[in-house]
Amino acid sequence: MGNGAAVTFGGALKTELSRMRRHPADTLVVVALNGVLMTIVWFALPRSWFFVFTGPSGYALALATWMYADVTATNVLAADRERALELLDDPESMRTVLRAKQTALWLIVAPLCSVVAIACGFFEQDWPYTVLVVLAVAIIPVGALAVSGLVGVLFPYHARSLRWRWRERHRFRPVILRWSVLSVMPFVVYPLTAILILAIPLGIWWLLTEFDGGRRVPTSVFALCLLGATLIAFACWMTAHRFAVHWIGQHSATLRDYLSDPDRG
Repeated sequence: MGNGAAVTFGGALKTELSRMRRHPADTLVVVALNGVLMTIVWFALPRSWFFVFTGPSGYALALATWMYADVTATNVLAADRERALELLDDPESMRTVLRAKQTALWLIVAPLCSVVAIACGFFEQDWPYTVLVVLAVAIIPVGALAVSGLVGVLFPYHARSLRWRWRERHRFRPVILRWSVLSVMPFVVYPLTAILILAIPLGIWWLLTEFDGGRRVPTSVFALCLLGATLIAFACWMTAHRFAVHWIGQHSATLRDYLSDPDRG
């Protein structure tokens, strides 16, 4: 692919979905386990310990956050290192593949979490808010996934077994410490980015509600806030991928050395 054959988005997406099916433990199992773990925490422990929004729609928001922050899916280079090595010197194809990888994860998580958000809406009976929640779990991730994917571009790590890491624990900093930090970083970067994307639209909505005596914001204003969040999300998508490709081009030699040696941890 890196020797002249153009990589199309459709082809890259098909390849990524096929890779997920062939190696379910890399993404599908982790996404499912994150969802199950989050559900257990939600119902078994005090919600205020782990979650900001603890109402019914908070479940959909938390579920989406935990599933989108899939560690292996945000480790976009090293988790598929053979393909990444082929494309290090082909920036346009690399951009296409990065977009396809994040779109594949979106196709798995967004429909499920949107249905959950709508189901939660029947309990709350606040449909404008439910629409905002659906936006948060289906549209906002377009930008948040691209930004959280930068973790795997700037700081890739090889997917090695826990047994291997324990055996190599004498190399504590690269094998244990670095891997541990990078494993939890997506769970910080993704929700923080999602909050920042929603900050301006939510701020406008809140201000208009306050100035209007607490009455509901007109539908047209609400739609404008949603449009603003969508535009910000897609701006993040474009900017993050442009930065990723530029950074890869500037550090291709270092990345090639690292990706070529799985024993670097």
